[in-house]
Amino acid sequence: MTDEEQKLIELIHRAFDGVRLDDGESLNMTEYNDSGGCQPEFKEKAKHDERDNWTAISDETLEQFTVTFSFTDLKGFRFYIPAYMIWAIRHHRTSDSIIADHTVYAIDPTHYLFETIPFWQWFTRDQVAAMTQFLEYAVRNDNSLDGKVARENLAKIKEAQPTTPPYSDPTTRSPQG
Repeated sequence: MTDEEQKLIELIHRAFDGVRLDDGESLNMTEYNDSGGCQPEFKEKAKHDERDNWTAISDETLEQFTVTFSFTDLKGFRFYIPAYMIWAIRHHRTSDSIIADHTVYAIDPTHYLFETIPFWQWFTRDQVAAMTQFLEYAVRNDNSLDGKVARENLAKIKEAQPTTPPYSDPTTRSPQG
């Protein structure tokens, strides 16, 4: 791991420290939702999903869940995005898993999840900075990450940035009302 990668991982850890899933959609619930409710075993497994500490989720667990950002909610997005960014940094050169690119695709202020509460209101300034730096990293590593989409998402973030950012309150990790 390079110094740049280690610093980026540390930045992500600091920015998302203390973020909890609470009553958000968990990994197994994303699979249940993806199945249209036809696989009740995922709903049962969801009762045991990690909800308090995203750093406790193993790489092996993340690798099993490729549809997370298509079927979670805002709380799930904020809880899982740091774990997936760190997974991508650590494994994008050596893994064939699609989750590294899915992580790049998810960091998009036009993602359907942000129709109700805009991207800039859901995350703290430090969280937006961590995601932005992750996308910049993806651009620089476009031989193994989707740098084209990362560039597009960086442009969307810049375009969507309000003149006075209404970032969420970092002490509560919830959006401003």
